[in-house]
Amino acid sequence: MVFEPSSTGEPEERWTVPSYVEDTSDWADWQRDYRLGLILILPPEHVARRIDALRARHDPRSHAICPAHISISDPLRREMTPGLAEEVQAILDQVEPFTLSYHRPHASPHRAGVACPITPQEAIDELKRSLHAASAFDDQVHLRRNIPAHMTIAEFISIEDSRRLCEGLRETVPGGSFLCDRLELIVPDERFHFRRAGAFYLGGRSRK
Repeated sequence: MVFEPSSTGEPEERWTVPSYVEDTSDWADWQRDYRLGLILILPPEHVARRIDALRARHDPRSHAICPAHISISDPLRREMTPGLAEEVQAILDQVEPFTLSYHRPHASPHRAGVACPITPQEAIDELKRSLHAASAFDDQVHLRRNIPAHMTIAEFISIEDSRRLCEGLRETVPGGSFLCDRLELIVPDERFHFRRAGAFYLGGRSRK
């Protein structure tokens, strides 16, 4: 989806086919799964600004790949077309906007990474079930689909560094909440840096 000025000067949305990277020879194997992009939640600016600042400071590699986000969909299995976009939007028309809460940073003693847990998990799970009914996913389940919802601060660091970072952030990064009323399609470029390619709205908001 691209945004163009309308006759009134307000941005107008229309779908065009995103451009996709053809030569992925320089990518890691796991990165090739994401060539066609994925659909996720990008938090509102007042939340993203603070999380992105932490990502840039503590894990610049991860920050360069993608801004602050909450993963929702598996990687797409088909290129997004206007027809597929209409199918996805029709599914999300039936999902009402809901409030998400993000919590103080957490680190696992068994895996590297620091993230803010996201609740309610039930609402995220229901959104995933609805979204993955779209033919863009070809009924294939990606291995990361059932990971609990979170907003990553750092991931390409050691377990010990994760523990220390989490201890340092827990008292300075409070939780909060925001309304989830839209999802974003993001697609990687040649450097495997994701860019926005379109928006979908919950509860038919874009049609009102």
